[in-house]
Amino acid sequence: MKNGPANAIPFQARFGASLILLAASCLAGRAQGTNTPARPDYQAFKILTERNIFDPNRSSDSSTRSEPRKTARVEFFALLGTLSYEKGNFAFFDGSGFAYRKALETGDTIAGYKIAEITAAGVKLEANGKQVVLSVGMQMKKQDEGEWQLAGRAESLAASVPATASNEKTENGSGGGESDVLKKLMQKREQELK
Repeated sequence: MKNGPANAIPFQARFGASLILLAASCLAGRAQGTNTPARPDYQAFKILTERNIFDPNRSSDSSTRSEPRKTARVEFFALLGTLSYEKGNFAFFDGSGFAYRKALETGDTIAGYKIAEITAAGVKLEANGKQVVLSVGMQMKKQDEGEWQLAGRAESLAASVPATASNEKTENGSGGGESDVLKKLMQKREQELK
């Protein structure tokens, strides 16, 4: 019997320890069940679409965009120069579209304006009873469907002149006649400015 009471204490201790362990695991299991996060829904990730740093249309405006911004369509044409020789007076134009890249005579039209007069310094344009004097190097602009406005000096026309001449050559099928006219015009203008 010596072994009996000695074995009883360890059994009771083991039984008590087992009960404590069982109670602790139940509490831990219950705590894990209540603290597990729910599966995230779309709202949790909505900020990624709203503030996407890879969006090419993203702006610094932090408010939510309800409709995309509309860019204004700007059209322009500029007077590159004028030329007077035995075939008549010509005005050379360049602009935002092919319709404005032309060589015109008195009486022709561009952007709804009739060319009333061509001089060495510029052209006189007429539309709806109004006259506009467009000097060489000056341009007319309009935004969207607004009215044409005199806009000052033309920007980056020198880069567009060779492209205009080559476009006209290929599209008109001319053998370089208009390109030669443009070269003569540019040379004459350089001499006038000296």
